[in-house]
Amino acid sequence: MYEEKGTGIGFLKATKARHAEEAIGHSEGLVTVLRLTQADLNPAEEALTIARQFFDAHQYAKAVQAARRAETIAIALDERFNGYQKAVKTLQSRIDSMKRLGLATEPGQAVLGRAEEKVLSGIWENGAFVPNYLEARALLDHAEQEGRDFQEKAEIASNRIFMAELALEALANATGGTNGSVSGREAASALEDSLHNATRELALGNAEGAAEIAKDLETKARRIRTLFRDATKTLDETDTNLADLRAEGVLTQTLENQMKIAQDMINRGLIEPAVAIAARLQGDAKTIGELYRKATTTLGDAQILYARLQREGFHSYEADAALRDARRAIREGSYAPAVEHLERAHRAFARRTNARTDLAKAIEDTRTRVRLLRSRGLAFMPDIQEVLGRAEREFHGGNYSGSSEDLRIATVLLDEVTRAPHPKKGNGGL
Repeated sequence: MYEEKGTGIGFLKATKARHAEEAIGHSEGLVTVLRLTQADLNPAEEALTIARQFFDAHQYAKAVQAARRAETIAIALDERFNGYQKAVKTLQSRIDSMKRLGLATEPGQAVLGRAEEKVLSGIWENGAFVPNYLEARALLDHAEQEGRDFQEKAEIASNRIFMAELALEALANATGGTNGSVSGREAASALEDSLHNATRELALGNAEGAAEIAKDLETKARRIRTLFRDATKTLDETDTNLADLRAEGVLTQTLENQMKIAQDMINRGLIEPAVAIAARLQGDAKTIGELYRKATTTLGDAQILYARLQREGFHSYEADAALRDARRAIREGSYAPAVEHLERAHRAFARRTNARTDLAKAIEDTRTRVRLLRSRGLAFMPDIQEVLGRAEREFHGGNYSGSSEDLRIATVLLDEVTRAPHPKKGNGGL
């Protein structure tokens, strides 16, 4: 009976020993395979060593536990190492991509070093000191995310800078005027500092600031190029208008000098003030043409009218002076003052015409009074008719002052006659 019992116990121990040996062998095989990777499996190998020690001490249950623990540690370390390696490759790829774009990669390189240090520093986990792949991977993932975010912003900024460069190039190549006499080269040069600022901000890692600077620069360059086209187009139209005015005989030297100033401002990059000057010159050219035509036309009409009035006996120092001043102003190109002088001459003509009209009406009124009083047989009526007739002849002869004087005499005589008492008829002859 005791022999059977001893045999059973031996069989049980042998079974446990076999199970322990199989567990250790399985774990050793796994560790051997995983050792082909670069993962640090020292903690798993240490657990295997402990499992062998338990096996040698015939503590088979503990040996199995230690072997399984070694297997668990090996698998975990392998998985963590693979994740760590993948994170390293991903970050390194991000660094290479950033290098190709000319971006700063020092922060990423530094994280690679810190991650390696973090792995080597290790961590205690369930009684085993293992490489700290988890925290190292977290560092790498965070750095890669930051690098990706920055690269995306940097690519946006780079595109903005490229578009700004194109806008500046278009502005610099813009030309206008006769034979391309004006260009936007200086205007573009004045904006190059902003382009350098955007590039510098990108190199310093301020991608958002660089993008903002480049965007503003592109907008400004495009706006200035539009203003450049407007200014040159306006100046070209004005130049054509001035040529037509010169053909008419208009003096345009002052406007031509100002045109040269505007063109010089464009060539010096002062586009915005040049636009204002160009618009004003266009309006001035139109105005001076209108004033010239008004002055010359009005002068011709005034001379014809004055000649007719002179034939009628009208002479006016004021009209002579006004016409003389108008001719001089036209010769000097001062067309607005010429129009004012001609208006002064016309006022003199108007006063003369009004006086003539008033005198004609007064003569007619006096003639009517004479007709009404003729039947009374007044003694002075022949004298009055003679004076009135002389006034009419002088009026038609253009001697308006003499006519006015004779009319005044005739009017006084009529007033005296109409106020004198008339002789009564009846008892006077008895």
